[in-house]
Amino acid sequence: MRSQKIVILEDGTLVLPDELKESLKNTPELWIAWNEDVIVINRKSLEKSQESLSQQERIERFFATADKLSQFNEFAPISETEDF
Repeated sequence: MRSQKIVILEDGTLVLPDELKESLKNTPELWIAWNEDVIVINRKSLEKSQESLSQQERIERFFATADKLSQFNEFAPISETEDF
């Protein structure tokens, strides 16, 4: 996973690096989630956005994504047994 600074123009336009633009050519949509500290952009291909997943598969994907994101975070990854 790579990380790079992205410039935000006055009108809110994000200026993406050329390599990222190229990798997004066949991506029909992106999903974004945010809070005060973190912005997460998730790529979904057309096939992935149309597939039906069981609840268990969704949970497994959630924790796999959380583990990937923990590489950028100083906190430990979320576990399935953690109380909220």
